[in-house]
Amino acid sequence: MKLMTVAEACAEQIARDPLRDFFSFWDEVSESDIDALREALDSAKREEDIQQFLQANPKYLIQHLGGGHGRWIIPKQRLGAEHVTDFMIGARDSMGFRWQAVELESPLAKMFTKSGNPSAPLTHAIRQIQDWRLWLTANQNYAARGRGEDGLGLTDIHPDVEGLILMGRRATESDETRRLRRQMGRDLKIEIRTFDYLLDALIGRVKR
Repeated sequence: MKLMTVAEACAEQIARDPLRDFFSFWDEVSESDIDALREALDSAKREEDIQQFLQANPKYLIQHLGGGHGRWIIPKQRLGAEHVTDFMIGARDSMGFRWQAVELESPLAKMFTKSGNPSAPLTHAIRQIQDWRLWLTANQNYAARGRGEDGLGLTDIHPDVEGLILMGRRATESDETRRLRRQMGRDLKIEIRTFDYLLDALIGRVKR
């Protein structure tokens, strides 16, 4: 009996994966990827610009995730007829799958008004994630069921799914707005980040 190499065993495992079309070799990154992501963020004018870039280069969206047994990036994941996430990203470790529902806003958007209130784009992003959680509360079994069993294949997903909002750039933040978004994120259990969060995670991965 022929023994498989690690690469062959990995390829066979991916081939059996119902979500294989969304699997990413997340650690195949280099200095050139840092330059590509930085250029894309600096040149993006609209949410659609960065959405298309990340859909074509999904590994840039998952460098912050932990878990050593795989990463998956599903663009435009439908949740029933009512909702569509920008991305659903997941990682798997010894405890199972961990999913994040991702909502993108424009890299040029501001998170807060001059008076310190959440901006319209941030309010919209928060509402999106809250709506997705409400949908999952009513449809968790369907969402977690395998695709071969007429489910969405989001194994282990739970109604209080982690949310990740990406909008704006670090250069437009002040110490006060940074404090506000961190406090709001803790209160809502939603990660609220600028797009520089992706760049930082990618740089960290390349250095490691």
